[in-house]
Amino acid sequence: MISASNNRSSAQFLRILSITLAMLAIPAMGGELDRAVNRIIERTNLEGGHASVYISDLDTGKEIAAYREDIQMIPASNMKLLTTGAAAMLFGDQFIFRTEIMIDNSTTPPILIIKGSGDPALGDPDLFEGDENGLTLESIFDQVADALKAKGVSHISEVVADDRIFDRNYTHPNWPIDQLNRWYCAEVGGVNIHTNILNVYPIPGSPGSTPRAVLSPEAPWFDFQINAKTVSKGQDTAWIARPRPSNVFTLRGNIRYKTEKDVAIHAPPMFAAALFANAMSERGIQIADDQSLPETYARIALDAENFTETQTIAVITTPLADILRRTNTNSYNLYAEALLKRLGHELTSDPGSWANGSSVLRMMITEKLGALAAQSTVIDDGSGMSRDNRVTTKTLVDWMSAVARDDSWKMFEDSLAVPGKGTLAKRFRSKKLANNLHAKSGYLNNTYTFSGVLINPNTNRRIGFSILLNDIPPGTASRNAKPMHEAIVRAVDEWLE
Repeated sequence: MISASNNRSSAQFLRILSITLAMLAIPAMGGELDRAVNRIIERTNLEGGHASVYISDLDTGKEIAAYREDIQMIPASNMKLLTTGAAAMLFGDQFIFRTEIMIDNSTTPPILIIKGSGDPALGDPDLFEGDENGLTLESIFDQVADALKAKGVSHISEVVADDRIFDRNYTHPNWPIDQLNRWYCAEVGGVNIHTNILNVYPIPGSPGSTPRAVLSPEAPWFDFQINAKTVSKGQDTAWIARPRPSNVFTLRGNIRYKTEKDVAIHAPPMFAAALFANAMSERGIQIADDQSLPETYARIALDAENFTETQTIAVITTPLADILRRTNTNSYNLYAEALLKRLGHELTSDPGSWANGSSVLRMMITEKLGALAAQSTVIDDGSGMSRDNRVTTKTLVDWMSAVARDDSWKMFEDSLAVPGKGTLAKRFRSKKLANNLHAKSGYLNNTYTFSGVLINPNTNRRIGFSILLNDIPPGTASRNAKPMHEAIVRAVDEWLE
């Protein structure tokens, strides 16, 4: 008869043996995955394009598969992994962006001040869609007007956007000039509102007639022209021109349907101040003598201006987790750039800029990954819109490994897209993955990128991967890019399972 203690000893021996065998099996299994990845790359027609792949265990840092992992590559929106990872580790999961609405009683009537924190989410209609608190732009205006009235304020002299937390270089110099009117090239300010875009809704009339257009938010002071015609046949070719730098807009093309077109505005802080001025006037708060349009009394703070008798009447907050999710799941460039500039302000106390934000991010890469990783990384912006960014797949995965060891990992993981949501809404449809995928896709002309983590739901083992494809010509090669991403991820999924 075997005693209970012997049974326990046998169980312990078997457990130790199984762990030892599993550890011995890891190199062989990793080698098989490495070969599988290389086969996928070799069999994919990239027509002279370049690929780089790196896969490792995020918990141990152990390399599992690699292909030209030390080559500098254009990351496109995978750059957001560096930016959001830095923000998560530096700020922590309790951080919130605060926009303070204040009155300065040093003048009569008082000044209404919007003190910005660089929050990119203020009045973002998509972020708060369906939110129980109803934090739409209109509800924000309602609450501010009510707060003024509750303080007995029925008359203000002007509205000032205090945007000095960031510099006033609103547009990155290396973004494509011909796309600066697009939503994904929206300007970045210390005060942002409605993602710094106008939603334009063209409304067709009878064939051959001039269509109408409705703007959201309403901005009656903007010069909005219509040089378009209504058609009953053919394609709807509506688009909106905006010469830079200005807020003069022209609706062009053929209008067949009622659609939504978005256009980026110029000078976001001034736009925010004018919107608040217009909204307060509409809600019964008199501005100056009300003889001119309310936006006449909107401005940005002077460089050395001091507001000496301020009183906060409302605070609008956005948790960092919401910012990261919008940045990664929806790949919103404005959010990423606001994070990078806020990183710069946080450690320098100077107005946040692309220059000091990039310096802080480089410093953090040096601290977490070492000097060689920082030296091989070119940080030009925070979103990946610039083609001057460079990073290796090894650095991207090692960076995720650094975040995985930080308390902010769960917030970072939750910010990434999953199949069926965000930028992965149409990815991995043919067969469900066995493990949980959290990833970031990226695209620029001739550039296709995909990085993230696969997590085993039973063991919680986390495998990080980065797949960067550059110089992919249009045609067959471009059509092969996403299938190649998915083939490699499925190979990792099968290996991890």
